[in-house]
Amino acid sequence: MQTLPEVYQAFVAAEQFRATAQQRDQLVRAIAQAVKRGKTDLLEANTLDLESCREMAVPELLVEWLKLTPERLQQTIDNLLHIAALPDPLGHSVGRLRVPLGAIALIYEGFPQLGLIGSCMAFKTGNSLILKGGSEGSQTHRVVATLIHEAISDCGLPTDILVALPQGSSIKDLVTQERYLRLAIPYGRPSFVQQICRQATVSLLPAAMGNCFLYLAPTAHLDRATEIVRASRLGEPEAATAVEKVLCHRSWLSRGLGLWVRRLVAEFDLLLDAALGEIPELSAVGAPLVEPEHLGQAFLDRRLAVKVVDDLDDAISLINQYSSGHADVLVTDSLSESQQFSERVQSSTIFINSASTFVRCTPQNAALGLTSVKMRGSVRSVGEIDLVSLTAVRRIL
Repeated sequence: MQTLPEVYQAFVAAEQFRATAQQRDQLVRAIAQAVKRGKTDLLEANTLDLESCREMAVPELLVEWLKLTPERLQQTIDNLLHIAALPDPLGHSVGRLRVPLGAIALIYEGFPQLGLIGSCMAFKTGNSLILKGGSEGSQTHRVVATLIHEAISDCGLPTDILVALPQGSSIKDLVTQERYLRLAIPYGRPSFVQQICRQATVSLLPAAMGNCFLYLAPTAHLDRATEIVRASRLGEPEAATAVEKVLCHRSWLSRGLGLWVRRLVAEFDLLLDAALGEIPELSAVGAPLVEPEHLGQAFLDRRLAVKVVDDLDDAISLINQYSSGHADVLVTDSLSESQQFSERVQSSTIFINSASTFVRCTPQNAALGLTSVKMRGSVRSVGEIDLVSLTAVRRIL
């Protein structure tokens, strides 16, 4: 495999990037200020990209992900300043030294914000970053890279710690550069991420999105389940942990499940189990049936599938077979069911009676996305793709 010059540049820059924690935080703050100054340029470039997307018939989901607004930009600036304020993830502990990985690649669809947040997370952890954004946002990505390079230059650091791959560059060529590339993070639609996983020979932290399951146990509260399903879809701009499949214990068929599903008709495009057609309240709904192939799909839209299961074992079996494996939910009042669900469901994050929401920045952390136990590379760092997952631990004996 021929070495890509951009990857080698990033590799060399990572070797030269010997900044203190204060310098790294200063760089992140400088990028936040550059974005603040460059808001107009970003919005103008983004408008041109959005117009091109409509002419090229780009899927509406990608157009929504690509769209920048003043509110989204301000949220991004706030996230960058939050990253700068977090404790330094590098340094010594007893017998251990946490160090940068080196050259990292972020490969993503839509989401211009990811280029900014991913860069700041990489620089905070002392790594260099290679950006490969989708062609649908080429002009926006170009402005993002320009603003980051300006901030790097202002801070007197090696400019190649950020390398933006030109449009048309091969993703396959990038993710097979194991000699110089230490990690690749693919982010986007499941089909996009899975394709990169199949091609890659480098280490991966693939982001997972959609196709989360909720099991409605016999002791659950229907109103609470409604709140959880709604809240799971409020991600801005992406609902990474959206509940798309609801598994209902069979006892609910005679205990108000029909009225509960009827209340969801106005909010979701429902796919219903054949057993639900026997409920009088649902005879006029006319929803299509849930097919086996639906269970393994990430819808990433208004669709919600409701399926009846016999018991907890049946629910866990379906979840382990079909869910994305990054966020699944149990609604129950049973401690025994909670323990069994937590122990047996093969998911990186389990939510018990709480909404499966993903927050990019919390008071203690910052995360680019969530990874799944079912995807190649995820066992390296299951759960959040955070600052710690962009580092390595060296033993000191």
